[in-house]
Amino acid sequence: MGDRAVRKEITWVSPLRTGVIYAVIFAVMSVVMGIFGIIMGGMMGGIGGAEFGGPGGGGFGMMGGGIVSLVMGVIVGGIAGFIGGVIGAFIYNVAAGIAGGIVVELKDS
Repeated sequence: MGDRAVRKEITWVSPLRTGVIYAVIFAVMSVVMGIFGIIMGGMMGGIGGAEFGGPGGGGFGMMGGGIVSLVMGVIVGGIAGFIGGVIGAFIYNVAAGIAGGIVVELKDS
């Protein structure tokens, strides 16, 4: 018992909740990409400094700028994710009202 699947149609999604979820996802993605950017910037700065006759320590300066970019990326990514999520949910709700919502199959576990 309990293995019977039920089909349900998603006719409406909450724009506010969708915006919050998208904000969190975009902020996390910004952290991952920002860390990658800091590492790459540090390596490229170190290589560039050594290549052009410098001491090769230019990477640390680029890392500092990368940390500022990381923080700004999280803020901007979160805001953009929230706005995108709200707009996306609104568009989905309009489209679901016209064409019908997405049908999912659910079952008790």
